[in-house]
Amino acid sequence: MSRVLLLVLFALLTACSRGPEQQALETELRQRLEQAFPADSLSLVTLTRRGSASDASAGPDEERLLVYFDAQLRVERDLDFGSWDSPGVASLVSALGAGPRGIGGIESGGNRQGDVLLAHGSLIYQRRDGAWQAVAPQGFSLPRAPQASNASSPREALVAAIGTALNLSPGGTGSAARKVINEEVERSLTNIQGRLGRLQNGYPLAGGPESGQYASFARAMSQALREQGLNILPLTTAGGIENLRLLRAGDAVLALSQSDTAHLAVAGSGPFAQDGADLGLRALASLYPEPVHVLVRADSPLRSVAELRGKRVNLGLPGSASRDTALAVLTAHGLSVDDLQRQGELDLQQALGELRDDRLDALIQVIGYPADSIRAAAEDFAMRLLPLDEAAIAQLERERPGSFAYRLPRASYVGQNEALPTLAVSSLLLGTRQLTSQEVEQLVSQLFARNRQWLQYGSVQGSQLVPGNAQRGLGVPLHEGAEKALRQLTPASPPAG
Repeated sequence: MSRVLLLVLFALLTACSRGPEQQALETELRQRLEQAFPADSLSLVTLTRRGSASDASAGPDEERLLVYFDAQLRVERDLDFGSWDSPGVASLVSALGAGPRGIGGIESGGNRQGDVLLAHGSLIYQRRDGAWQAVAPQGFSLPRAPQASNASSPREALVAAIGTALNLSPGGTGSAARKVINEEVERSLTNIQGRLGRLQNGYPLAGGPESGQYASFARAMSQALREQGLNILPLTTAGGIENLRLLRAGDAVLALSQSDTAHLAVAGSGPFAQDGADLGLRALASLYPEPVHVLVRADSPLRSVAELRGKRVNLGLPGSASRDTALAVLTAHGLSVDDLQRQGELDLQQALGELRDDRLDALIQVIGYPADSIRAAAEDFAMRLLPLDEAAIAQLERERPGSFAYRLPRASYVGQNEALPTLAVSSLLLGTRQLTSQEVEQLVSQLFARNRQWLQYGSVQGSQLVPGNAQRGLGVPLHEGAEKALRQLTPASPPAG
């Protein structure tokens, strides 16, 4: 028995000693922090290695290693990690290869010189020519897509039952008929969830696709506000356009959507032309920026959006606000859907897989950064972000209220060495005039509470909630309850002179 224990201990020690030396780890981490933040902003106090493991996603001829560590960082000058316009939490998690819950010490409203941050991080190293080289932070991966199974899910069984009830052929039917049934089942289940939520004195919140940033933030918001006695029920939806329709129909009480799309709903234009103007729509707050991401493979020859002509480009899910903005981005660069070789309608995770496998040349996505799906995909293949043309950005600002020029801070993603010119919209929390002023005031006050630890709820985007930005890029009228709450949260400016 003792011999077996010694062998196990030897194996563990061998595993822990694999990979780069301690000094190499410290040097790599310091370089990443220096790349992400202004000089003399953060210093590495201690770094303790916590083991390593082989990278299961490595290719057959690759030797890759995941190295885990604990780090202690000192803030050398005042820093606001929730800032929209300078490197913040997004750059920190990307530099450290940490999940949101892996970072402690971030203070809502800004950190002060001398504060200490704690991080559980990781790096990926690859052995090349006998030496270990860092290739990417490990970060955190989204769950892998489930493998096909012979067992039917409850939803599949429901689809089959509906097919039977409609006297369709066994097995539902053909792909077109099954698509119709799936869409109607999805819509009905969302409506049922929303109505049940109201019966339980809760706030049904129209979020987004299960793997998207809206869904992630909605879950974090639900968890955070539940502790304050507020019952938020996140709903899985196709995205911002559907969310606004659910809100207008009364099937949701709260909704997340892009500021430019919300303005179109108020104006009754664009995708809402047949719906008419939604004059009851109200903003509760602007939450965090959602930049336009135009992604290509790192080895792609493409350098600008205009070069997407004749290429295979994913524009996003039908019914999503991101897709509507993506189409506007193409137009501002002198392109239309007809100019593309093929336009995709995939969600972000699926599109990243197609980009990795060289079945897409590019994808356009409007999403809060750093997007979980993009970080996870970056472990499998290298990507690059394309800048938007400055003239196109100016045109989009003029034509789409609620959008604004934005520079994605450097190091928001691994390998992004410079700030990137792009367009951004605000992620808005929206409601209607049916919400009372008292309800909205309570919701907004709790959302922006100074002691709210959004990273511990798994949301990098939540850490970007700042009262000073809560009315940035609204594009729609502000609810009177939100206006009252924000006046109390935002200190009055000192008198001039």
